[in-house]
Amino acid sequence: MPIDPRRAGRNLPLDALRGLAALAVVLHHYGFGYEARVGPHNAPVPLFTAGHFGVELFFILSGFVITETLRRTPTLGHFVVNRVARLYPAFLACCGLTLAVLALGGPNPLGISPLSALAGLTMLAPIFQLPPIDPSHWTLCFEVSFYALAGLCFRRNMEVVCTVWLAAATACSSYLQSDVVNTAVLLYLPLVNLFIIGALLARLVAGQLRGLGLATFIVALGLTAHGPFADQGGLGRAGYVCLILAFTGTVWAAATGRLGWLGRRPLVALGAISYPLYLLHQILGFAVIRHLEAAGWPAHAAIAAALILVILLSILIRVTVEVPAQRAIRRAWAARSSAAAEAHPEAGLTSLQARGVR
Repeated sequence: MPIDPRRAGRNLPLDALRGLAALAVVLHHYGFGYEARVGPHNAPVPLFTAGHFGVELFFILSGFVITETLRRTPTLGHFVVNRVARLYPAFLACCGLTLAVLALGGPNPLGISPLSALAGLTMLAPIFQLPPIDPSHWTLCFEVSFYALAGLCFRRNMEVVCTVWLAAATACSSYLQSDVVNTAVLLYLPLVNLFIIGALLARLVAGQLRGLGLATFIVALGLTAHGPFADQGGLGRAGYVCLILAFTGTVWAAATGRLGWLGRRPLVALGAISYPLYLLHQILGFAVIRHLEAAGWPAHAAIAAALILVILLSILIRVTVEVPAQRAIRRAWAARSSAAAEAHPEAGLTSLQARGVR
């Protein structure tokens, strides 16, 4: 039975989409990714080569959700605290488990060293030309950079920000080589473009996209032809553009309540654990698959066992770390804000006005 999104205070179909995107990436890594980074499976398995396109859906969803979050957030401080509470507790827990697997001799395809591990804990290791703790963590560098830009542009016109940002990324696109992309994350057009599509789609759903913003949205959709791969992941330019259009339409349909089936409990549950699942699955999953296949398990069974294990661990992290830590951090911030408002009543009035209270 579908869950009423309003009861949870958030758009659950969007969460479900994030969960499906995470699952697609996991299957891609356990098929194609394992053979590319660890070695061949002991039996033929589906490689799920298209699963990596879940990352594109992630970025569109991130742009959409952050824009909505900014619209509802009363102050920049609230935005920063909410992002820290959302990202870091689960991230640190997953990093701890991954580093433990590496210490026990798990696959280390990126050659993680103590220095890169320390850098990886910032989520910004690629900026320093160091590998992330888990190969999947490369997207976090982009996400955190996008969030930082969103925070700097707090309460500013989103359409203007996106237009200037897209123009800058487009102007720099021909100068950015693959070896400097990580240090210029906010100017890497193939991913910047997706975040902008999501951000302006949120404005469109809110009925607030027109003029300059609408033109930028259309241009951003067209610029998806300048994708991240030479052959656009085997789709070609036209196929890749069609895929991004389909993802954009799906996010729009989910956000406007046209995909009620995404509110079903299993999909909502998958969405709830999507963040720890994405963070945890690769090195840990590779270690499980390698160990079980070496013990004689067929590849399909080893992959299934790894998937079940990372799902169970993701649930555990969600229940014991992510949710309690978010509540504790937000409760501490609320108490601090309340104390500050009592000490400075004029600041409290400003905060209420920012919330739309008169």
